[in-house]
Amino acid sequence: MKKNSGSAAAVIDIGSSTLKMCVAQARKDRIQVLDRLEQPLRLGHEVFHDGRISFESIRELSRLLNGFGEIMREYGVSQYQAAATTALREAANRDYVLDQLKIQNDMSVHVLEEEQEKTLIYSEVLASGLVDRDATTLISHIGSGSLGLALHSGSEMVFSQNIPIGPLKLHDLLGELLGDVHVFHQAVEEYLSTIIHRLPLPRMSGEVSNLILTGSEVRLIARACGSEEREGYYLLRPSALNELFGRIHAMQPEKIGELFGIPEEDAELLYSTLMIYIYLVRLTDAERICAPKIELWDPMLRHLLLPYSRSAYEEQTAGNALSCARVLAQRYQCSLPHADQVRSFACELFDRTRAIHGLGKRARMLLEVSAALIDCGYYVNSNSPAAAAYEILRSTGVYGVTAGEMVLVAAVVSFGHADSPAPYRLTQAGLDRSQQLVVSKLGAILRLASSLDRSQAQKITRLKVKLDRDQLIVAGESAESLCLEKWAFNRNSVYFEDVFGVRPSLRVKTALPGGLA
Repeated sequence: MKKNSGSAAAVIDIGSSTLKMCVAQARKDRIQVLDRLEQPLRLGHEVFHDGRISFESIRELSRLLNGFGEIMREYGVSQYQAAATTALREAANRDYVLDQLKIQNDMSVHVLEEEQEKTLIYSEVLASGLVDRDATTLISHIGSGSLGLALHSGSEMVFSQNIPIGPLKLHDLLGELLGDVHVFHQAVEEYLSTIIHRLPLPRMSGEVSNLILTGSEVRLIARACGSEEREGYYLLRPSALNELFGRIHAMQPEKIGELFGIPEEDAELLYSTLMIYIYLVRLTDAERICAPKIELWDPMLRHLLLPYSRSAYEEQTAGNALSCARVLAQRYQCSLPHADQVRSFACELFDRTRAIHGLGKRARMLLEVSAALIDCGYYVNSNSPAAAAYEILRSTGVYGVTAGEMVLVAAVVSFGHADSPAPYRLTQAGLDRSQQLVVSKLGAILRLASSLDRSQAQKITRLKVKLDRDQLIVAGESAESLCLEKWAFNRNSVYFEDVFGVRPSLRVKTALPGGLA
């Protein structure tokens, strides 16, 4: 069928080993798939081995994209999105590749950051109904070159981390050992063991009883285990995975291919993928494993065709980012009542000063994450908590927050302390001018919010903020003395005024004699 009665959209997924496209349209708030296409690529092999994509592969990719473009025109596609993942993300000549695709195909390709890719997948898992509300679930997405893990408590995400290893990358990394299948298999097992068993999973009230696996090899593994497809997912048993491992452990790739009727290239990845699955099973007490048939294009098509779904996704991401940040704060022995108070004040300040900061929802989310982690630096160095916080957070993962955004969070937290003598030197953080401006604005707001609970005793209640011309009036109520808060507020008002040109003033109603806090 090459015709449709509604407006069609397409998503192109440029992966490490395949180029895929899905064409769909919206029908009564549901996504109706019109066509799926898939072509093999060897981008991952080149990048993981040589660090770059050859011009021969670029020309092949361009040729295939031209074909996809013809198909989109036949379907009358009115909007599309082309996304690339690990291979292009890690290619040293990434900018050249993107430039050539723009010139040759008139196509803008968006390279998804690691956390963006995984968060989109996780959102589909959460919407699938497979996450048990009464148990802890480990969700994983195994790409050709990366492994993403997220822990869900039953009500919210509490942990997220990406590991730069996947079946294809693992296979290429240890490829020089392929001459002896036993040596190769032992090396794979030992390599995975040193990585996966060091994961800093938070200690939950119960065991991780559910495991959800997603990724391009799900169908292959499920088929090899003899698992039947259910309504959009496969159900696997740990014993079936172990039995499959026992069958192929000593086999060469060509023998594995013959056994399951698959190409040798797929057979080469079967063992590495299976080993990752088995190590994830060992992290849990799951008796059953769900493997939903989820593709990256599923959430992307929904956001294109059902615009309201984008808002729900952003809200869900922000909530889970905050819950992960709070769990991380507990690991660093931060005071959650203080952090929650600072976050509440920071959000009130942010919302009431939109006219002078001009920042959007994403910046507000980063501010909330920063507030939750405001005191994490004390865990490492109580003499220099700001600098310590920056070093901790710049390489820490938080659900839904990209690596680049975590550098912003680290910089915001580093001078968000109410008594910090000066902002962190942003040029040392490698931030460009626009990023420095965002950090300065969020940092000024966070410093002011932090000063309002300088004693960490949550003395102020019912805070109200009003922007009145060249003055910011911050009003609250308290039944206690606020001498420390007023000192910190006045000190940090100077920096706020430097950034926004508005002088904050603090007014507090109190039950103390004289009516002054």
